[in-house]
Amino acid sequence: MTVYLVDTIEVAADRLEAYLELVETVGVPVMTEAGARLDRCTATSVALGEPVEIQIVWSFDDHGQWNEIRKNMVLDPRWYEYGRRGASLRTGGTRRFHYPTPAAGGR
Repeated sequence: MTVYLVDTIEVAADRLEAYLELVETVGVPVMTEAGARLDRCTATSVALGEPVEIQIVWSFDDHGQWNEIRKNMVLDPRWYEYGRRGASLRTGGTRRFHYPTPAAGGR
């Protein structure tokens, strides 16, 4: 069973590019080297005149693998840089585990 870790981050529109650069240069290397797979990174439009939501979806095989990924992240100093810099750019967000559903062909 694939598990999806969905990070939804809210940023001011003028901080979108800075946050995406942080994801690309620090977040992706840390997470992928720790063992997660990046499935997608999407954002709402800056043209709407409201805060932008970024959604980053990571995947892995199961919670056993997640425990290994989490261990690898906390041993990597870049993880703390990612968290510190990300916190200075975002205004809110959530992190949730999602699972395939029968409606999407998963079990």
